[in-house]
Amino acid sequence: MDDGMYVSVSRLRVEIHQVDRLIDAFRARAGLVDAFPGFMGLEVWRSERSPGEVLMVSRWRARADFTAYMKSDAHQLSHDRIPADLQDAIRLERLDHVTGYDVMAR
Repeated sequence: MDDGMYVSVSRLRVEIHQVDRLIDAFRARAGLVDAFPGFMGLEVWRSERSPGEVLMVSRWRARADFTAYMKSDAHQLSHDRIPADLQDAIRLERLDHVTGYDVMAR
């Protein structure tokens, strides 16, 4: 049995004409989170059904690791790199957390 993990899913609503720009920004991200303790991975998903919806899915060893990153200078620096007009085009619609599961197969 795995030690489990913590998954954060940010459901973003983005102005349709800005979706590709947001995805490009994630592709060109600073990568500061990659070396953060407990970080296990990040994916950005585009909705097939709702063109302005983007999910940011991050996996962490534990919720405490995620919380520490969210309060860190690295997180702030990453967000500071996003141009203001793109930030204005993004709305956090919902933040979901998946906990209490163990990874049983990959």
